[in-house]
Amino acid sequence: MFDRIKKTMSKGIWHSLAVIIVMLIAGPEIIVSMELMAMVELLGASTFVLMYVSGLKLFFTKVLLKYKHFERHSFLFKPSLSNLKQMPCLAIHAIPERTFSICFVGFMIVCMSHNYIHMLICAYYI
Repeated sequence: MFDRIKKTMSKGIWHSLAVIIVMLIAGPEIIVSMELMAMVELLGASTFVLMYVSGLKLFFTKVLLKYKHFERHSFLFKPSLSNLKQMPCLAIHAIPERTFSICFVGFMIVCMSHNYIHMLICAYYI
């Protein structure tokens, strides 16, 4: 009987010691997480998520405006759906020119670097 109580008490001490260590290591992040959980309880999950989504939308709006400013000299033509049905080849004009060029050149650089490194590794083992 006393052995069972002693085991339970010893587990309680280790558990409380573990909680204290976690609180000391984590520091203020635990308080922040408690505040966020209280906010979720108070506002509800949908309002809580809406708050973060609106911030992300505001951030990506600025990113999109900068991207459009970057692509302003490209021949970017967005055909309507009815025009695409009549002439499917118009889809090629919906590709942003500068972005595609940068991605293509970057892809070529990565592929050629990989091939060169692979060739050096293979030559080392021969």
